[in-house]
Amino acid sequence: MSNDLRGTKPFLGLDRSPITEADVIILPLPFEGTVSYGHGTAAGPNAVLRASQEIEVWDEEVDFSLDSLKYHTAALFSPAEGDTTGTYLVRLFGQSKMVTEHPGLLVSIGGEHSITPPVVRGLCESKKIPFSDLTVVQFDAHADLRSEYEGMKQSHACAMRPLVENGARVVGVGIRSVQQDELRYAEESRRVQTYGAQRLADDPDRERELCSTLGNLRGNIYLTIDVDVLEVHLCPGTGTPQPGGLAWWQMLRYLRALLHQNDHCKLVGVDIVETVPMLGTQVNEFVSARLLSKVLAYYFSAKRAEKSE
Repeated sequence: MSNDLRGTKPFLGLDRSPITEADVIILPLPFEGTVSYGHGTAAGPNAVLRASQEIEVWDEEVDFSLDSLKYHTAALFSPAEGDTTGTYLVRLFGQSKMVTEHPGLLVSIGGEHSITPPVVRGLCESKKIPFSDLTVVQFDAHADLRSEYEGMKQSHACAMRPLVENGARVVGVGIRSVQQDELRYAEESRRVQTYGAQRLADDPDRERELCSTLGNLRGNIYLTIDVDVLEVHLCPGTGTPQPGGLAWWQMLRYLRALLHQNDHCKLVGVDIVETVPMLGTQVNEFVSARLLSKVLAYYFSAKRAEKSE
C-alpha cells in the first residue's frame, strides 16, 4: 500500500493508528471510469474525509464515542498512469484482498459504484467467505443489475450483477429506477429482494416489513450505500440524481434496524459511493461523512453492548 498520505485527511480528524491495530480501515477510492451522466465522483473521497473533520465524535443517539475506536485512514488508491477501468478494478481487487488480511472493518469511500464488486471479491477471498454466505444490503436509487451498460460489464450500472451471479443475496432499499430486464433478472435469480422507495413512503406495512427483514438478517453482511438513495436535497451532487428518495430519519431508521437492533449481524465491509462535491455547498460530502459516522456508531455500540452482557 502506498505511504503517500499527502492531501488526505484522517477520518474524523483522529490520529491514524497502524493498520494492524485498527478497528476501522478507511480506504479512499477516487475512481470514475464509467460515469454516464454527471461527473466528479473522483473528488468524493477527499471531500468526504475533509467533511468528517467537522463531525462530533460522540453520537448522542446511542451514547457512543467514535474516538473510542482506532482508525487507519489509508492513502488514496488512485488510478495509475495508463490504467483502464479493467486494470484499475483488478488492482483494486488485490488491494482489497491485502487490506482485509487485517482484522479491522473495511470502509471504502468512492468514487463510483463500480468499485463495489472488486472490493467485495477481495474481501471474501481474504476472509474465506463464500458468496453464498454473504448478504449485500444495497441502499441505492438504481437496481444496478444490468448485464452491461454502454458496452461495459464493469459499469457502475452493473455493480450488483456480478455479486448475485456469484451467489450473494442482495437486499435493495430505496430503488426507484430499474429496467424491466433488471426486474426480471432479480425475480429469476431468487436472490434479490427489492424495497422500492415509493412503496416504502406510501405503505407503513411495507416499511415495517423492511425493518423486520433488516433486523433478522443472519451472518455476513456487506453494506453498500450509493448516496443517490437519498432525496435529492441531501445529495444534489451525485452522478445520476433521482427524485423521490429516502428522507434522513427514514434512512437512519433502516440502518438502525440492521446495525443496532440486529443481534446477529456480522458486518464485514461497508462502502459509500457516488458523492460529488459542488462549488458553494458542503451538503454532499457532509451527508456522506455523517452517514458513515452513524453506521459505525450503530454497529460498534451494539457490539460493545453485547460484550458487556
